[in-house]
Amino acid sequence: MRFIKSTLAAVIWSKIRIAGILLLFVFLSGCSRINIEAAKSLSATGREAALQTQQNVLVSYKEYLRARDCEAFQHGLSGNTKSEAYEEILNNYSEIQQELTKRSIVFEKLADLYDAFGELSGFDAGGQTENALGDLSVAVNEYATVFHQKPLISDKTTDVISKIGGLVATEIQKAKIKKASALIQERVKALVGLFENPLVREQLAGYRQRLTKNRKEAFLKLWEAGVYDPKPILDDFGEDVGLTAQKEAPGIINSKPNLGKAITEVLDKRLEMKSELIQEGYDAGLKALKQLVTEHKKLEQGKPLDLTYLRTITAELRNIAGLLAKTKSNVPANQ
Repeated sequence: MRFIKSTLAAVIWSKIRIAGILLLFVFLSGCSRINIEAAKSLSATGREAALQTQQNVLVSYKEYLRARDCEAFQHGLSGNTKSEAYEEILNNYSEIQQELTKRSIVFEKLADLYDAFGELSGFDAGGQTENALGDLSVAVNEYATVFHQKPLISDKTTDVISKIGGLVATEIQKAKIKKASALIQERVKALVGLFENPLVREQLAGYRQRLTKNRKEAFLKLWEAGVYDPKPILDDFGEDVGLTAQKEAPGIINSKPNLGKAITEVLDKRLEMKSELIQEGYDAGLKALKQLVTEHKKLEQGKPLDLTYLRTITAELRNIAGLLAKTKSNVPANQ
């Protein structure tokens, strides 16, 4: 009887082992379609998209600071710095600051994750990728608190990459890449959901209006007080034909009100352009996130990637950041 039981147990254990090997074979066969070189390309392109989006956040943050300074200038000039309305406005600015700060951190961590994902495509860096996934999860969950949402990402699944094992080294590597890609995709999807939150849109719209209105009013008052020199703007007009404004330009402008109004209109349009660029940068960042989700799906399904569109969005983000950072958009004060 003992012999029969032991034989039966051996047969059952043998079948379990065979089933396990078959399951492993099926799993690894599904990973065979993973293109390691495509994963490396996605890593590099994803990292650049994340960095350029973060750069847009940083230049937008600088514009936010200028808008807040203009708000302070206006209330300081009118003597209303102790009013409840001013306190409420400062609170609103604080919320915008919090959103921009946490958004910047999210994209910094996303860039780090793509860096680690690229290393995973080159050799066994499962632990590094898991750490980067955890860091991004924390940043995404922190960003969600801005919108009063509960944590969106759980870190319970991030250690599965290191646990993947098998017999064939290349297939193990592909399996790890596939799992890491799926975990990255999950986090990027969560980011897309946050970015599409109507609250963010409302904040951006209100921020753009306030940025343009307050900075224009502050500029006008300083302009009327004779603080600014119009020469840089006049030099811009004459640049194409090699002309520069005379030293007497400020006096001439002040003596002709219509010319002064024309200069302030130029200022107004430049400020509007900056607020529009901030919106465009936000929209381009959202497009980049959605395209990353698409490309990760292709990678996991073993389909060819098309990173051209993603690189185009990245170039758009780089261009927007460059335009926002141009100092010519502001009229410098007299030295």
